[in-house]
Amino acid sequence: MDISLKHTDYHYLKALSNSVVEEVVECDFTLPEYMPEILRVIKSSATPKVTSCRLVGERITVDGVCELRLVYTAEDDAVYSFTQSRSFTRYCENTAYADCVDVSVRAGVSYVNCRATGTKRAEMKAGISLTFSGWLKESADIISLDRECGVEAKCEFVRAMSLGCRQTKQFSMSDTVTLDVPSAFVISTRGSAVCTEIRKINNKIMVKGDSVVDVCYVDVNNRTQRIKHLIPINQIMEFEGMEERFTGNVSLSVCCVDVIPKGESGGACSCFDISLGVDATVTMWEEMELNVISDAYAIGKGIELKKVPCKFYSAVDEIRETFASENNLTLCAEGVSEVVDLAGEITNVTVTNDGERLNLNGSLALSFIVKDNSGTLSSVNKMMDFSFVRNMGRECSNVVCSPVVTLVSLDCGVKNGGVAVRGEINAVGTVMDEITIDAVVDISESDIPVAVNHNAITIYFPEKENESLWSIARRYNTTVNAIAEENCLEGDTTENLKILFIPAV
Repeated sequence: MDISLKHTDYHYLKALSNSVVEEVVECDFTLPEYMPEILRVIKSSATPKVTSCRLVGERITVDGVCELRLVYTAEDDAVYSFTQSRSFTRYCENTAYADCVDVSVRAGVSYVNCRATGTKRAEMKAGISLTFSGWLKESADIISLDRECGVEAKCEFVRAMSLGCRQTKQFSMSDTVTLDVPSAFVISTRGSAVCTEIRKINNKIMVKGDSVVDVCYVDVNNRTQRIKHLIPINQIMEFEGMEERFTGNVSLSVCCVDVIPKGESGGACSCFDISLGVDATVTMWEEMELNVISDAYAIGKGIELKKVPCKFYSAVDEIRETFASENNLTLCAEGVSEVVDLAGEITNVTVTNDGERLNLNGSLALSFIVKDNSGTLSSVNKMMDFSFVRNMGRECSNVVCSPVVTLVSLDCGVKNGGVAVRGEINAVGTVMDEITIDAVVDISESDIPVAVNHNAITIYFPEKENESLWSIARRYNTTVNAIAEENCLEGDTTENLKILFIPAV
């Protein structure tokens, strides 16, 4: 017996367990002569920026800069800010990284401590958490019978998405913003990027979208100002392994925002030089139609089967949507008269499915600088939950979805002594249904003898209703087609017959 097999490679993405590395950043602030003395520290913040991430062998190395900012009040009750930056380099080693097709690093802040050590001096210490992530392109060997060889195979038809390309690349953009009223100093900067359209050109992808830089600053008249500057995204990027026939998505995330004051001397500036570092992650799939062998036997001869559990993913939906989350928050008992600044970060994102509905839930960690009705400035932290529901159009048993969720914009206003907050959130990802099949990955001849039915016809009484013809044919070493033809059956079960005639082949 010549068992000739045909092999097809099926690829899927496997995420490694994240590794977290802590980095401590410290600095001593000495305020310049033109800035007033510290009366009270309002807020201290740390903003880590990843400038490069590279994989060499089993090591991921990340370079970055942490921007440490002190916000305080002086004798004139106005708000002031001063910033210093510290560079850092850290790495993480894992033997599995050598086989990764893509790696990334996400920077967060664990804690920030600050204390004034003089009228013009302060000490600050911040803990940075660097989360290293890696993805593997795993393969499953799907076999099929190349020709008729006396082997009966039970196949399960699967329409699955095979991973074609996964890669993250960084690009940069810059622009200059002229201010209507000169700035004295910056309180905070934030950036976001959203992909609105992709076009595939051979192994390249044209990415179109929008990036927004949000800057809060105090002008020369000691008034808080806020600008939102839009920078259009139009990038052509080349990705290894990319083909035009693939389907998928591109997600964008801002890894670095720099706002550099330019212009007049003496602490004032007439414009901002803005630069952005953006990570573009492409995940592309190839749709495949597979007949996966789940069982097999040979007529009159012995064979050995090797089985392994294989996971297959079928595309259910593509998410590329921006939604709003709104809430009214109470920040202080005295009531809020003015919001000086608001920053936010997305945390605790979870994805679940309920029948045909996909539920995305998460929280916004909000940080306010507010002035109450008595005129006192303070820093307040609050959590605000958000949710998003999407109808997938079909029921799925085991949904797999890890969307990239980005805070696009954040606005607020004073309302009845509290604060009305509105955030726009963007989610990008592929929703997939996961099934697991114990697939036959190898068939070989065996010396184990097989009992042969020498009767021309065997009478069989089904043990239960709608019994599988495959299990009966396997037991009696015949074929499903032979049983179906002998009993005039059209389906693959006994169809409630009380008696079945099993022919020998």
